Amino acid sequence: MSFIVPGVISAIVIVVLSSRYKNKDKKDKGFKLNYFALSYRRKLIRTVISAPVVISSAFFLFYSPEFTTMAKMLFIPILLIVFVLQLIYNFYMWKKKEAWRFLFKQ
Repeated sequence: MSFIVPGVISAIVIVVLSSRYKNKDKKDKGFKLNYFALSYRRKLIRTVISAPVVISSAFFLFYSPEFTTMAKMLFIPILLIVFVLQLIYNFYMWKKKEAWRFLFKQ
C-alpha cells in the first residue's frame, strides 16, 4: 500500500506536465531541467546519461538485504524493462520527428 500513493501522485504529475507541454516548441540545445520541455533527441541523451544510475540502482536492490527475494525478482526486471523501453521509444520518436522535419523543410 505504501507504494501506491507515490505511484498515483507520479502518474498525475506526468499526465499534467505531458498535457501542458504538448504541441509546444521543445528545447533541443543546452540544459533544461524540465524533462517534458525537451525534444526527443534531448530526452534520449538524458536517458542514456541516466544509465549508470539505473544500473547502480539495480545492483543496490540485488545486493540489499532489506529486500526479499520476491521483491528483487519483481522490481529489478521492471526497472530494467522500463528503462530499455524508454530508450527505444525516445530513439524511435526522435527518428520519426527528424524524418518529418526533413520532409517539410524542402
